[in-house]
Amino acid sequence: MQKALFIIHFSCICGTILFSQNIYQWKEYSDEQYEKGNYSIALKEFQRILLFDEKQEFNDVYYKIATIYYDTEDYNNAIVYYDFAWKAARNDSIKIELAFRKILCYFQLKDYYSGLTELYDLPEQLSPYFERIKNLYFAICHFGLDEKYLSLNYFSQIVDSAGLFQIDSCFVQLNKVEKKYDPDKLEMMSILLPGLGQTYAGDLRSGLNSLLLLGGIVTYAYHTMLVYSILDGTLVLTSWFYRYYTGGHRKAYELGVRKIQAQRNETYLQVMDITRIKARPDH
Repeated sequence: MQKALFIIHFSCICGTILFSQNIYQWKEYSDEQYEKGNYSIALKEFQRILLFDEKQEFNDVYYKIATIYYDTEDYNNAIVYYDFAWKAARNDSIKIELAFRKILCYFQLKDYYSGLTELYDLPEQLSPYFERIKNLYFAICHFGLDEKYLSLNYFSQIVDSAGLFQIDSCFVQLNKVEKKYDPDKLEMMSILLPGLGQTYAGDLRSGLNSLLLLGGIVTYAYHTMLVYSILDGTLVLTSWFYRYYTGGHRKAYELGVRKIQAQRNETYLQVMDITRIKARPDH
């Protein structure tokens, strides 16, 4: 009996030593694959390490998994693992860095409300470096929510007066585009005169196509009324005209949305460029 217990005890000790050696080997191999950019292999190995890491020796794995998900554009899972990494972190600066990484994920998802929630959870007292990033992210969130005045207020904390003037000019240009290509206005124009909204927005081909197509349908419906009956002509008109008529003014609306979104994207890139160049030296 004593011999059997000794064998069991000895086997457990050996198994523990071997397992301990294995997990360190897994970690070394996983890190190597991570550095090489072999993310699918690294992700699988990192998750296996977390499964067997009972002593929580490898908390850096959370950050690396989150980064893999971020780099592969799986932002929802990246948020989950950045959150795990934040909970495991012992250093306040690292926690703040991880919070900013989560906010970047929300930007990619265009979830600016969640981004604001994370920003409001940050400590009030931050280093100048972190304070600048915080103000920048506040500015981006409010820009994403179309709150340009609040956005400009936060930009004023991180750029000089010349940079602020340039950003304000970008916002003025964006406002002009939003008014010119207001989707509701374009749709109403195409409701009143088929193709007018598309033509006004610069898509002359689509506008003419809509006008000629609907004109042809009306002509054909009128011809049908004369040759056959008013009922036949009305059926042709209601079945074909309504379909292409509604499709035309919906296209005008969508065109307006695309025009504004394109300008917003351009404005965002311009503002980010100004922010890099015109940053206040004290920040």
